[in-house]
Amino acid sequence: MSRNTILGGPSNSTEKTTEPGRTVDEATERAIEAGDTETAIHRATLYGLLALAFERPGDDLEAALAEGAFSDALVDSARAIDPSVAECAEAVGEHLAERETLAPQWASLFGVEEGITVSPYELTYLPGPLMTNVRKLADIGGFYDAFGLSIVPGRNDRKDHLCLLLEFLSILCEREAALREAGDDRGVAVVVGAQRTFVEDHIGRWYWRFAGEVSAHDDGFYAALTDLLAALVERDVETLDLDPNWVPDHPEVTEWNEDVFGDVGRDCGGCGVGGGFDQEAEMDLPHGPEGDLPSPPTRD
Repeated sequence: MSRNTILGGPSNSTEKTTEPGRTVDEATERAIEAGDTETAIHRATLYGLLALAFERPGDDLEAALAEGAFSDALVDSARAIDPSVAECAEAVGEHLAERETLAPQWASLFGVEEGITVSPYELTYLPGPLMTNVRKLADIGGFYDAFGLSIVPGRNDRKDHLCLLLEFLSILCEREAALREAGDDRGVAVVVGAQRTFVEDHIGRWYWRFAGEVSAHDDGFYAALTDLLAALVERDVETLDLDPNWVPDHPEVTEWNEDVFGDVGRDCGGCGVGGGFDQEAEMDLPHGPEGDLPSPPTRD
């Protein structure tokens, strides 16, 4: 099965981990102790398959679905990490008979040809002044840069596109697995710390709004897929000991402004041209800034 690559270079690189003497906070230490190599591999698989499945349906997804590899890998990895995640993965599998209609379903939800019913961009869901949210784009780009990753030439999407965020998390999990296997404790601390910050500051804030938007307009494959996304992120929020600042139920949407964002992503709507990232071998801690819809997940 072909992997949907957004960032290029060896995703499991163990070079340039962290600086000597860097301390690890207690929450990151607990997250490190709660994880292991096998779990990191399964999380990488799940985030990577979600990134592939949320792209505009193309040859890679069609081949994976036809071979049965997509469903098998999705369910196997989900069962390995959490029963709730497994239940959602199995529900996705129940909708794979719809694969002949995935392209029009995708277009009706995310495609510009239908006017984009559901936005796959993080900034759509964030409240606050426009320039504050533009800084969020810079923060996301800082994460990509810090790990030697760049969006492939020809991909016409902003850095906050859901598929880019998911693939970035998949790559971080792959690197975590490689570093654990190599016995590089400092490297593991860097990558787990980056996962915690990225989920808490970005996708962990708005995934439930996105899932609610999709479910309000679809009751098939993509609704099941967003349920899986929500279950996986909720599992990570708990396991990684996170406390995301949930976005409001109905934030004021930041309208597109070419003077601010340029034309990146305007014409594509997540076209999935050539995957998402080019990867280099560098990695380090990021240095950036810090119908009815459901309510945020309830915290205990």
